[in-house]
Parts: sequence; structure tokens; C-alpha cells
Amino acid sequence: MNEGTVVSEFEKNSREVVRVSLTEYNGVDLLDVRAFYQAGGEWKPGKGLAVRRELITPLRKALQAAEKAAKGEGGKEQAENKAEATDAE
Repeated sequence: MNEGTVVSEFEKNSREVVRVSLTEYNGVDLLDVRAFYQAGGEWKPGKGLAVRRELITPLRKALQAAEKAAKGEGGKEQAENKAEATDAE
């Protein structure tokens, strides 16, 4: 997987950052969300998630539902119902 284009980066904690990148692997365009940690003065990739770019919209909707649920604006059932409703659009 190539490093690609970093579109966002934020601090996860005092030792790690999260990078959101557009990358390519074996001819497949991906969205990569990955934690990076410092080792030997440079940033090294850690655990993460890579999905095909056509899954960005469903991933965004799932994250929005999770954010709502975390804020107490709806439980799992409401989040599932909302995700199903948006998929039908």
C-alpha cells in the first residue's frame, strides 16, 4: 500500500496520531484510517482500517449514527433504523 494523499490528521493521544488517507493497493483505490506511532524519530503505521472508496458514504453514515448514539440522541435500534432509511435513499 502506498502512503497516498493524507486528507486529515488528528492527535489520538500523546503518543499517536490518526491519519486519514486516500491510497491505492493492488490497483484498488482505498480510504485508509490508521493510527501512527513514533519510533526512532519517525512515524510508523499501526492498526487501522482500509476500505474501498465506494464505501466512504456508508462508512460516513455509520460514523454519524455512532456519534448520535454516543451523544445519547438515539440507541442502537434508532441508529440501525436511520442507517437503513438512508441506504434506501
